[in-house]
Amino acid sequence: MRATADLPQQEAGRLLGVSHPTIRVWRAELGLGVATERASAAERAARFLTDPADPRHGSANGYRNLGCRCPRCTRAWTGYQRERRG
Repeated sequence: MRATADLPQQEAGRLLGVSHPTIRVWRAELGLGVATERASAAERAARFLTDPADPRHGSANGYRNLGCRCPRCTRAWTGYQRERRG
């Protein structure tokens, strides 16, 4: 659990195979809390961009929030925009 302390709850939950509210409880029991120091958004985005195996590649989130412009993320963003516009 301490090894995932720098990750957001959702990412830690995905890695450990539990729901993210469970991560919050576990962190509280360990005294880590939700205010545990973690990497900045820019650092997390940089890690994402350098890891082509990250499961978030090929998602609208990867394109919009993490700034990835790989072909998979670009296609996902285009599809998302087309769905929104109807």
